[in-house]
Amino acid sequence: MHAGGDLVSQAMINHYLYALIHGYDYKFYQAQKIPDHHDTWILPHVLRELIPDYQFVVTMDADAMMSHLDLPLEWMFNRWGIANHTSIAMPWDTMETRGNASISVDSKGLRVLNTGFVAVQNNALTLRMLDAWRDCTSDTRYPGCSAWKTTWSHEQRAFSEYIRYDFNSTPETVVSIPCDDAVGWPGFIADVGAVNLGISDCNGRLVRHYTIRKEKAKEASGGMVMQALSELLQKSLLGEGEREGVWYKEPEKKNEGEGGDGEAQTEVREDEKKKGR
Repeated sequence: MHAGGDLVSQAMINHYLYALIHGYDYKFYQAQKIPDHHDTWILPHVLRELIPDYQFVVTMDADAMMSHLDLPLEWMFNRWGIANHTSIAMPWDTMETRGNASISVDSKGLRVLNTGFVAVQNNALTLRMLDAWRDCTSDTRYPGCSAWKTTWSHEQRAFSEYIRYDFNSTPETVVSIPCDDAVGWPGFIADVGAVNLGISDCNGRLVRHYTIRKEKAKEASGGMVMQALSELLQKSLLGEGEREGVWYKEPEKKNEGEGGDGEAQTEVREDEKKKGR
């Protein structure tokens, strides 16, 4: 297995199972490398390739998992305020301070958005936005964007530095998902040992993103699958069990009053009745 393959396989199971449950199309997209760019730059390219065929396209990193397999995307979109004219949604990144400076803000001091979970909606503005993001490093529209070809955090930082300011025509055009909903995981601060390092305590309530503890994704994926299977089995037992004879309720003993001999009458098994003939 290639390096990181186990992580990818766990993510595929989570993402694929989620798509199966809700009837969504699923694609494991293996894009070609972009010369002189970090591999994460395939994201805007892939989004631009796929969106013409769908109303929504959602992408997730291999270290991101759906926290609750039973909750559909439509429910999450409603929670996050994704409107008919929304073009793109992604979560606020964790706020992290190193020394006396934050590494989580753009050049204007606004917190960057995290591309570990991205939802795009098909409309004319979205297509123009994805074109601009994909071609950002040409420096044609955004001089200086080429600096993010290989500098962390690559396409994520380019989006936050340029694209969101250029295309955010309404408050709902670029939707910022709460960090606590789609970044981090339960116990994030304790796990990273960063109680006093100024890192946001984001717990991945809807999408768990194991940004700096990727090894935890494997354990989490298994737990999420077991949760989904347990709920499915419970519903099957409650809903189908009685009809198919899984449930058996013992009949109550009958007591219809005193018999002629002064003894209480009780239910008698059929085989015992035959013996008494």
